Order: sequence, then C-alpha cells, then structure tokens
Amino acid sequence: MTNELTTEFVLYHSTATGQGCADCHDILREARARNARLHLTGYLHQEDGRYYQWLEGPAAELAEVMALILSDPRHRDVHYLRSGAQAERKFGGWAMCFGLTSAGSFFDWVAEYGTSLRSEEKFADALLKFMLSDAVRQSARA
Repeated sequence: MTNELTTEFVLYHSTATGQGCADCHDILREARARNARLHLTGYLHQEDGRYYQWLEGPAAELAEVMALILSDPRHRDVHYLRSGAQAERKFGGWAMCFGLTSAGSFFDWVAEYGTSLRSEEKFADALLKFMLSDAVRQSARA
C-alpha cells in the first residue's frame, strides 16, 4: 500500500503496429487528454517500430491506463520492464512528453555511454537514463 507521499510508476516497451507516426500522433493526443484528467505524467518514446513508455501517478489510474494499452491494437507484445512506487515523479508537469527519433538513437546512446544491456534490469536502467538525459528532454515535445 502506498501513501500520499508516493506515486506508482511503470516502464514498458511494446511493438508498434499500424501506421507509424500517424498512430504516434493519435496515441499522443489521446494520452495527453486522458493523463491530464487522471493526474498521470510520463514520457513516450517511439523508435524503430517500438514504443518505450514511462507512466507515473495514482495506482488505480495507472492500472486503468495500462489495461487500455494492453487492449490497444496499436501495441503488441507489451513487456513490463519495471514497476513500483517512487517518492516523486520523474516527469512531473508533462501529461505526456513525446520523443521520436531515428532508428538506433537509444542504442547509439547506450554505446556512447558504455551501458550494458545484458540484463533486463540494466536495460530498464539505461532506458530511464536515456529518457531523463538532457539531450532527449530538450528535443522532446512536451
């Protein structure tokens, strides 16, 4: 059980299906409206046919949105990398920030910083560091 000083989070990746950027823009528009209403914040990154997303907020609302994502035909193979509670939001103030980069940019970042991806835990750590990096946050569309 969490208290009012914590917020829940989930980090996942999925395979994008469908229309590429057209789907991204639809997902982003829907997510921003829904997340603002549900007090969720986060970051959605689309790269090389994959979605990578960090969502955070109240547990019930987060579970509601994850159920919608799991049933959304624009996503397949949803894989949870990490979830739990945290003391403060990492993406507070962003109902849904969005990053769209050319193929390989996350993996280029991993290579540049010498981050190992040999374990799921290290992959999740690297992905979150990438999302929080100054370069990504400055180029992201809030």
